[in-house]
Amino acid sequence: MFPEIKTILYTTALGSHTRPVFRFAVGLARQHNARIVLLHVAEPLSSSVRFLMASYLSPEKAQQLHQEATSGILEKFHKRLEAFCMEEFGATVEQTEVLSEIRVISGIPYEVILHEADRCDAHLIIMGTHAGGHRRANFLGSTTHRVTLASTRPVLIVPVTDAHSNEWSEALI
Repeated sequence: MFPEIKTILYTTALGSHTRPVFRFAVGLARQHNARIVLLHVAEPLSSSVRFLMASYLSPEKAQQLHQEATSGILEKFHKRLEAFCMEEFGATVEQTEVLSEIRVISGIPYEVILHEADRCDAHLIIMGTHAGGHRRANFLGSTTHRVTLASTRPVLIVPVTDAHSNEWSEALI
């Protein structure tokens, strides 16, 4: 008996590998009649930037500026993902049978991914990683590595090379 997959958490850093990994996730979701939660995590400002802001601005002004910047960035990423879905499906998220929601959250990526997997009760987390040559074959991105070590849920890592990108997208859709 195969495990039930009804909710897939697909995480993306919005890099060049987004499209083929997303298409892989969509193909898998369709095979299992599952829904996808699309997640992008925007990393917070670095400590050095926050230190500089605190050095030149009052604490209230620094906090206000930080909140305004974060809010604007999250909104831009959300709109970018909505446009991406429109390109892929020719429909809004609400009009698709595969996507249940788009989430854009600020935080430490691996922590947010694990939290969101719990929140949506994901049966599977799908992440992409670039497959390098033989010298890079044993390396994963730090976020992918941390998620695979800390997750209590299955994590599917989709390696992406230029050769596989088109092959997977055509085979699964």
